[in-house]
Amino acid sequence: MTRTRRTPRQAAAAAAPKPFHYTASGLPDVWLLNGFTIEDTPYGKGVSITDADGLHRALAHSIANSGNSMAPEELRFVRKLIGQSQGMLAKWLGVSDQTVARWEKGEVALRPEAERLIRFLILDWLDEEWAVAECLNEMTELDEAQHGPRRLIRERGDWREAA
Repeated sequence: MTRTRRTPRQAAAAAAPKPFHYTASGLPDVWLLNGFTIEDTPYGKGVSITDADGLHRALAHSIANSGNSMAPEELRFVRKLIGQSQGMLAKWLGVSDQTVARWEKGEVALRPEAERLIRFLILDWLDEEWAVAECLNEMTELDEAQHGPRRLIRERGDWREAA
C-alpha cells in the first residue's frame, strides 16, 4: 500500500475551516478565514467569534484606509461603531439628519468632503482619542449659539475678547 505524503501547506489547508461569511456587522462582503468556531447549541448551529470588538476595529480600519468610495452600509457600520446617531453625525458634517439617512440608504452619494471627515473620525476613534469629536461638538455648539455683539479690548499691544 502506497501512502501519499502531504506537504505542511496541504495539511494546513485540509485542517483549516471553510471561510465564514460574517454578516452580523451589516457589511455584505466580510469573510473570516479563522478566529471563529461553529458550535452546536440547543437552537442549532451557532458561531462564536474570537474578539468580536477587535474584528470590528479591524473592519473600521480597513474602511477608513480603503481606496474605494465608502458604501452606504460601511457608513452605517462605522457611524454605529463610533457610537454616534445620524443626527449628531449630521451636525458634525453640517447637513441634515435626513441627508445622513439618505447616504446610509444609498439614495444619494456621500459627498467627498464628508467622506474624508468621516474617515478621519474613524482613525481618530481607533486611537481612542476623541479630540476630533470634541472639537466638532464645540463647533456645533458655537454654530447653534446666538452670538451677541463682540467686544474687543487692546491690552499690552494685542487685541483680545473682553470679558
